[in-house]
Amino acid sequence: MRLRSRQHIRRQADFAAVRNEGRRQYGAAFIFAVRRRPADASSDLPRFAVVASRRVGNAVTRNLLKRRMRVIFRENQTLFPGDVDVIVTLQARAAEVAFADLERHFRAAAHRAGFPASPKPPATGGASAPTTS
Repeated sequence: MRLRSRQHIRRQADFAAVRNEGRRQYGAAFIFAVRRRPADASSDLPRFAVVASRRVGNAVTRNLLKRRMRVIFRENQTLFPGDVDVIVTLQARAAEVAFADLERHFRAAAHRAGFPASPKPPATGGASAPTTS
């Protein structure tokens, strides 16, 4: 499952608004910036962007990390109301952080930014827990 096209932040003015007016949370692997958009009819889904400069690594590393962050956002987008823009700017040490730790840092940054961290639903599939009757 992919992010919907209207969930991508694309316009430079939107990036600037999040960077200038949004709240920033500094983490071990990235800078998390979030801003509430003015209410309009199309604000039913949160929007997301991830930025990685060449300091993060070569193109393969940058693209891998961006894909990981998009997956993390997609799995945790229920933390955010529909009128929120989120930009994650990866730092150089993000390449050394495991996927599970990236997700933990993302959820912690969202919580610090004022979005309650609801418990992550259990993964479906695999063996089920035994039931007692």
